[in-house]
Amino acid sequence: MNRTNKTPTLLALGCTLAAAALLAAPPAFAADPSRYAAAAAAEAKPLPPTQRLERRFLQLTAANLRFQAEASRLAGTRSNNPAVKDLANTLMSRQQTAQPELLRLLHARGMAMPIPTNEHSKVLKQLTKAGGAKFDRLYVDEVMIRSNQADIANFEKVATQAEDPVLKAWIERQLPALRFQYAKAGKALPSASLRGQRAV
Repeated sequence: MNRTNKTPTLLALGCTLAAAALLAAPPAFAADPSRYAAAAAAEAKPLPPTQRLERRFLQLTAANLRFQAEASRLAGTRSNNPAVKDLANTLMSRQQTAQPELLRLLHARGMAMPIPTNEHSKVLKQLTKAGGAKFDRLYVDEVMIRSNQADIANFEKVATQAEDPVLKAWIERQLPALRFQYAKAGKALPSASLRGQRAV
């Protein structure tokens, strides 16, 4: 008789434990984060074109500024040309004020400073191996002229198309300094290479 009474009790206890185990089990997404990422990506709405333009602009601008700063630090130690050293100091002064503001614009969009592009890494490697007049020419042509000209074209384009008032105001503050750097670089060395660069 006692055995008969215990059977329903044991069955009820087993069902209770099974239900508790199911409730305690982690959700499928927690067990497999890649499934959560895939689901989130599938549900994410594409950004409007203007926001995509702004993000692309910030990414390119941050990469260029980092490249220019690293190259200018090399110029400060490797060049013996006063005009080249002056250019490097001008750029570094601008970088000290522009970079914190640029970082805030990036962070507001959940973005971080990008890593150097392959092209930037290639030029930096060439600069570390060059010396004397060859270093000066490479620095002026690739960093102070080509890179600055690309920045100016991109800044002018995005200034007319961006919707974020904070970003537009920052662009307007930066453009005079960029144009000044570019003009100064064109006079730093004889027959400096003033080449065009396509905007974003």
